[in-house]
Amino acid sequence: MTTAVSQGLTLAWRSLVPLKNSPGQLVGMLIQPVFMIVVFVYLFGGAASGNRDEAVLYMLPGVLVQVSLMATIGTGLNLATDIGNGVFDRFRTMPIARSAPLVGRILADLFTMLITMAMSVLVGYGVGFRVQTDPLSALAGLAVVLLFTAALSWASAWIGLVAKNVTAMQGMSTAVLLPLTLGSSAFIPSTNMPGWLQWWMGVNPVSHLAGALRGFMVGNLHAADVWISLGGAAALFAVFVPLALRAYNRRVR
Repeated sequence: MTTAVSQGLTLAWRSLVPLKNSPGQLVGMLIQPVFMIVVFVYLFGGAASGNRDEAVLYMLPGVLVQVSLMATIGTGLNLATDIGNGVFDRFRTMPIARSAPLVGRILADLFTMLITMAMSVLVGYGVGFRVQTDPLSALAGLAVVLLFTAALSWASAWIGLVAKNVTAMQGMSTAVLLPLTLGSSAFIPSTNMPGWLQWWMGVNPVSHLAGALRGFMVGNLHAADVWISLGGAAALFAVFVPLALRAYNRRVR
């Protein structure tokens, strides 16, 4: 296990090195939070509430959650691309743990996710967001989001490994994530929604994840949001780590 993690870290670095030769990919990763915040906070939030300051406090944690969750699609896309290009065939001939390339891919994507989250926070501060609690609470909220997205990355990895091609993987992931993110209370309270949509927002794990982050950063934290988010992460790990490893072993056999 230790060897697989160590080799996975080495392969994670291998996955990150090309970023310096792909400025477009790096710029796109940094621009996405800016675009999301401008659209949801300035255009939608300010227009809906009429008070941009309140909109920033409510919507920025939701935007940060959405950006983080959507970034997990990259894990499956990169895996599907590497398999299609024959990269994993080369890994199979090397004296490394069979799971090391999969672990390395996920670790690399988690690092880029940290960059995306940091950029989201910086842009949030640029548009007027301020932590209303304390730095440790804010870091705790970000840690919960990172844990949930790490678990979701394994689900993305599984989809990337079982999908027939990159296009199919992207379509499957988007079809799952869009209803979860846009159909949540991450951007707007559920109180003014129709009854059936209120029910969906109430059971949607993304609503609880955004609520937990908002509570940690803005205040009025509900313990249920935290426990549901942690429980959801644990369930994702329990289900998709074995599935992803099994699918990976089948693809590289």
